[in-house]
Amino acid sequence: MSQPAQLHVPNKLPPYDLASILAPLDADEFLVSTYGQNFRHVTGTPNKFCQLLPWPVLNRILEEHRLDPPRLRLTREGKPVPVEKYLGYQTNRRKNAKPIPRINATGLTRELREGATLVLDAVDELHRPIRGLAESLERVFHVRVQVNAYAGWRTSHGFDLHWDDHDVFVLQVAGRKQWKVYGMTRKHPLGRDAEPTLDPPTEVLWEGLLNSGDLLYIPRGWWHVATPLDEPTLHLTVGVNNLTGADFITWFADRLRAVEDVRRDIPLFGNAPAARRAFADRLRDALVKEWRPDLIDEFLDEMDAKTRPRPHLGLPWTATEKLLPAGGWRVKWTGSRDVRLQSTVPGEIAIHTNGRRWKFSETARALLTVLTSGHECSVDDLLAIDGTIDPQTVHAFVKELVAEGLLIVV
Repeated sequence: MSQPAQLHVPNKLPPYDLASILAPLDADEFLVSTYGQNFRHVTGTPNKFCQLLPWPVLNRILEEHRLDPPRLRLTREGKPVPVEKYLGYQTNRRKNAKPIPRINATGLTRELREGATLVLDAVDELHRPIRGLAESLERVFHVRVQVNAYAGWRTSHGFDLHWDDHDVFVLQVAGRKQWKVYGMTRKHPLGRDAEPTLDPPTEVLWEGLLNSGDLLYIPRGWWHVATPLDEPTLHLTVGVNNLTGADFITWFADRLRAVEDVRRDIPLFGNAPAARRAFADRLRDALVKEWRPDLIDEFLDEMDAKTRPRPHLGLPWTATEKLLPAGGWRVKWTGSRDVRLQSTVPGEIAIHTNGRRWKFSETARALLTVLTSGHECSVDDLLAIDGTIDPQTVHAFVKELVAEGLLIVV
């Protein structure tokens, strides 16, 4: 079997991460003083975010992908535009197959001219630079990050005044948009909450224009509304679904299933009231016994370890027996969470990531430390880390990690 062509690495756009999207604001200062506490408007340089989603790229996405609602939808004045006005379905000849969605370009642009807002969910799965931003933010916030795109042309708002059950970074890619930010009516609300949503506050805390390159951060639960200005406008919303106390309690309750008393039936018969009180005491004792001061750290570590990576493919090379292209190659860790190298037994280290646990020789620590950082590495980079490891060993080690899906050829 012939070896595929040499690896070609195209010219890449500059990477976006938390520091770059917040600049000139210091990212560390933002995380300590603002994140989860208050809104923040950051004035940026014009066209700062234009490479994330240029208009031609948005056009290609709409032209080349099958985008069913609610992935793609139009809204006007807070109400959905009927799907049949901008989307048609082509009969699929395959037996029992679903019809194929096709955008009606004429109908779509007509609705946009008349004031509709175009909404495209999870655009981080459709365009590489946005995916790179999402992955870098996942390393910071330790949760899945989703990026949606919003495009408008007239003066109709796409959504009424509302709040989101996740934190939002608004990146103004092109044009301008008018925003109003209000406060919270219920602190730290959840999407599935114990109480109904209250009426929005009347006081506007901030009102202003987002110009191209500007950023607006809105914490979960803060009411807001955005309005186009009768000109083309395009922005991205980066949604961060933070882990909450409710998530932790759910995880802890699942762990308690290992305790026999937790699995027992609740007493209903005989001297039931007294039996239930005794049962409640045993449950409390089980909870106290299993509780530890560092339990939340264990929860966070387990969430990181169990998170599955986004799909990464290194075709054609990774589908060959050799796994790596001939000559030079570069690889990158597939996960977007921190990886802890744990010493288990003498001479051995282990990592728990991508839902599995792997064991390695202690001699691989230096290589794994660099690889799990998430930076791209070439064979020369890896050889420079530890001069005691020969090229053949490095090559074999990288091949093993590629085969297991921990590294990807880039």
